[in-house]
Amino acid sequence: MLAIAAAANWPGKQWRPERFVELVKRLTGAGGVLPQSRIAVLAAAPELAQVQPLLDSIPPDRLLNLVGKTALPVAAAVLRRCSFFIGNDSGLMHMSAAVGLPTLGLFGPSRTSHYAPWGELTACVRTDLSYDEIIGTPGYDHRTTGTVMDSLSVDKAEAAALALWERVQASADDPGQRPA
Repeated sequence: MLAIAAAANWPGKQWRPERFVELVKRLTGAGGVLPQSRIAVLAAAPELAQVQPLLDSIPPDRLLNLVGKTALPVAAAVLRRCSFFIGNDSGLMHMSAAVGLPTLGLFGPSRTSHYAPWGELTACVRTDLSYDEIIGTPGYDHRTTGTVMDSLSVDKAEAAALALWERVQASADDPGQRPA
């Protein structure tokens, strides 16, 4: 099961839902690394509008819609049963890493050096714009500025997901090898 957290606590950190849709299709499609996997979508109830396009794109028999339906301990239990996590810089991303799930965090207007997920099975990918370029934009205010994640392409996110997947698989195939 692929876990997706397509929301965040402020709009600037939210990758567009249509990009999550495309990434999920690539990873769980016939040629993907998780073909025909189920997809667990996690978010808080007030974030439903943000993730609705993603929910609408997933076939009902493959969707585990947990938006607004789980307390944090239940979300952690669900994440423990998943195979891979992709999400915005958020509490769910950190929870995923904490339970030992291979976790890819998507970053833009926050410093990866401060907020990247921790652990051997984690990675992050950021926008082409640096943190300083984003927050230095005239008029930028994290409380009111919409997404600033547009320079993170689906191709770049997919490449990061595949690199993490390959690293995790190599580690699983060779118990003496630890992920870098």
